[in-house]
Amino acid sequence: MGAYDFNFDVPPGERYQPSPERVAAWEKLLPDHNFAFCPPATDRGTWDPWRNEDVGQRLLDEARSYVAEGFPDYTNATYIDCLEREDVTKINQVLPAVRRRQIVFLLAEAIFDEGEFLEVIADDFDRITQVDSWVHPNNDLERRNLNRETYEIDLVTAHYTSSLSQTIYVLADRLPTGVQERIRKELELRSFEPLRRRLETGRDVYWWVDVTHNWNSVCLACMVQAAAAIKPAADRAWWFAAGEMLVKNFRESFNTDGFCTEGVAYWSYGVANYIIISELFRLGTRGVVDLMDEPKMSRIMLYPERCEISPGLYPTYADCRIGTVPSFWASHWLDNRRNSDMTTSRPLADAPDPFEDMNFGSIAYFTLWMFQTINPREPRGTERPVGLRHWFDDSSLLIARPGPDTSRQFAATFIGGNNGVNHNHNDLGTFTICLDGRALIVDPGMETYSFRTFSVHRYESQLLNSYGHPVPRVAGRLQEAGPEWQTAVLATEFSDDVDRVVFDLKRAYDVPTLRRLEREFVFDRRGDGSLTITDEVEFSEPEDFESALISFGSCEIDGNRLAFADGPVRLAAEVEVEGAGLVFERDTINQPPHPIRIALRCAEPITTARIRATFRPQA
Repeated sequence: MGAYDFNFDVPPGERYQPSPERVAAWEKLLPDHNFAFCPPATDRGTWDPWRNEDVGQRLLDEARSYVAEGFPDYTNATYIDCLEREDVTKINQVLPAVRRRQIVFLLAEAIFDEGEFLEVIADDFDRITQVDSWVHPNNDLERRNLNRETYEIDLVTAHYTSSLSQTIYVLADRLPTGVQERIRKELELRSFEPLRRRLETGRDVYWWVDVTHNWNSVCLACMVQAAAAIKPAADRAWWFAAGEMLVKNFRESFNTDGFCTEGVAYWSYGVANYIIISELFRLGTRGVVDLMDEPKMSRIMLYPERCEISPGLYPTYADCRIGTVPSFWASHWLDNRRNSDMTTSRPLADAPDPFEDMNFGSIAYFTLWMFQTINPREPRGTERPVGLRHWFDDSSLLIARPGPDTSRQFAATFIGGNNGVNHNHNDLGTFTICLDGRALIVDPGMETYSFRTFSVHRYESQLLNSYGHPVPRVAGRLQEAGPEWQTAVLATEFSDDVDRVVFDLKRAYDVPTLRRLEREFVFDRRGDGSLTITDEVEFSEPEDFESALISFGSCEIDGNRLAFADGPVRLAAEVEVEGAGLVFERDTINQPPHPIRIALRCAEPITTARIRATFRPQA
């Protein structure tokens, strides 16, 4: 589908379908009837109380506004125009709107039960069946799905499958005559039959069943959720067994320290769907199967807490935007789920509304929280002390926070690893500096997705290649892409006052004359706090060398001093160079949101040099 995503044939001796024995075991474990996180709409004693809740009223208001707006411009013509123009702007607007309507109309109808949205639910379904391909155009560049030569499952198809199956389960006979049958027919054609046939034959297997990133958990959670809702018992058991076998690939996307290479935003998406499939297993087996009950998942669930730089600020490596925060409900799931002995939580005094960050990504986000938590109106959490740091040892990520006596809220991150991770940016040695709730020196995060983003031209983007990150440019070369381009940790020293990490960056660059490149990160908590970044480089012959600083704020240059500002917050940087003169060069990254780049460049080619930048808060 994407540039590097290819369906495959299963090698001899391997299989991607569950064993008959495991299917039989699941059939014994699961109930005889269909099930979901919520009851059918006929259970008025469970649904009616949500009428007078804020979330119920918001859903009703939003549903009515969607009726007034009419169906989005989602047609074959829209799809083809996207492919011909190689522009995903419009399709990326209409697809989320279509999915949001499915969720909002279903929940509003189930809560208020007045038949107000039954007709528009049926009409929306008829309209999406008129679109020949349910996969995103980015995933159908050869138009094989559009031309109905094949049926593939991507994130769009998977979410449609989940929402439409829940529509059948929840509304059942409340739906207009024949709608249930038409939905079942389309889901069998576009989702169930193509995936099961591929897994059973081992031919043309979808690439995402084997990957270690969010597509795996999302697609499998949607399919298992749909099977639980509408499939007969024997088929339902097959889908549960297949999901159990294949979703372990997603779990392997995390390092043993719980680190998520995809970043905070995709942690929320992938883990939320892993929670869905895990809770379906737990609900269907009355707690016998629980994918969350293992040490690695405990570490994965602590990832948002451990990577928080300062309150509300998180790293933006990989495809993550500045200001992104992890999903509240997913981060706190283990503290809130019913019938669990995995929590010592208590009600949170200032908890946000857990429904606010669900963003209508899945019907299950809502029903899971509404009906499977201890008290959906009173979120719970476990309070743990905030540490001075968290060092993800397996992943080479340091989160350095201020101490209790630091007079300013000065914090920073520093990350190594390799340039072959999921949603990779070529950014080894990147760092972020936060001061008083603002990010002054940044890893700028993701670009707006386009046809190029997941193609062979990905690293033409200055936001995705190393030019747009606060890392060196070596002999005019940027960092290379791929897992073989990596850092090594040369030293770590941690104390209450000072954290020090040294990376070997030499293997991030394809420069034959490069003999040595080390970056030292020294974070000092004393006084107002400070951070010193030192790059030491050695070549076999004279070459150009520069470091860089990236910021969304403004920058004033005065001699060898820089002053970065974001609103009222100011950060000073003093730059020293040994082995050459110093030249500052200012540029603007050519991709939105257009951060500035300040190059710290050696004035002439050098064989050895040291560039040291020391950052301190300004009054």
